[in-house]
Order: sequence, then C-alpha cells, then structure tokens
Amino acid sequence: MILGHYRADHKYQRVHRHACNRAEGLLAYWHASSKDGSIPDRNAFNPHALQKWLGFISVYKYVEKLDDFVNALEGTLITQITGQDWTGKLASDVDRRFGSTFLDDLHDIRVSRAPLMDHVKIYQKDYKSATRLLLPIANKGSQEVDQVFLGLFPDWS
Repeated sequence: MILGHYRADHKYQRVHRHACNRAEGLLAYWHASSKDGSIPDRNAFNPHALQKWLGFISVYKYVEKLDDFVNALEGTLITQITGQDWTGKLASDVDRRFGSTFLDDLHDIRVSRAPLMDHVKIYQKDYKSATRLLLPIANKGSQEVDQVFLGLFPDWS
C-alpha cells in the first residue's frame, strides 16, 4: 500500500501539481460539505457529487469491536495504482503486510476530526509516489466519525 508521509507543502505542490490539484479539489468539496464547522456526514458525500474522484477514493469504515477500519470500498483507480484490491481487508492487515502505520493514521483522523493531505510512497511501484488525502466522515445525522475516505492521487501520469 503506502509508506511514510509528510504534509504537502508549497514546494511539493509545485512539483506534483496535477496530483495535488485533484486532492485539493476533493478537500475543497469536503470543506464545502461541512456545516457550521462540523464534519460532513454520509448524506453530504453522495456518489453523484463525487463522480470525478470516485476511482481515486477508498472508504474505510470504523469497526468498534475490533478498534480497526475495514475497507468497505476500494477505488478502481487505486487498485490500478497499487496493483492490489483491499476490499474487505482491515487497515491492520495493511500494516502487517507492509510494516506501515496506516491504522494509526486512520485513528488520528477519527480522533482529530480533521482532514490530512500528505505525500506517500507506493510500496508496489518502485520510485512511485502519490498525494494521499484522508477525510473524516460522520455517521448520518451524527457527528461521530465512522468512516474515513482515502483519496490517492498518483504523482505520475
């Protein structure tokens, strides 16, 4: 999946403009869907509005009894980028496979209730990287984060 990360700064955004533009567009949609400083719920994130990003999005649903996140939907373009489909697998499975901190990252987003955009390396593709966006999404009619949307935008064409 992905290894390491750092926040996307202005230098990164100049070098990886195309991927960063797509991620920034999705982040802007997330902010526009927020009401009164709250985080968007699943009603605000409908497939029609997300159409131009759908292949680049995976949905991780929090499973309380496991204190883990299950991949409920893997974006088809993410599968092409990484060469793997993690649908039905847990974030901890990703960590065990690659020695990553993906589960910790998802927990941090759930607790902070704030999005994160960073730069990650793609394990399966030597010397390839992507802009990653993690977006907290609330349960319908609630402010409890029960999903994290992962946007993954390759830095190569």
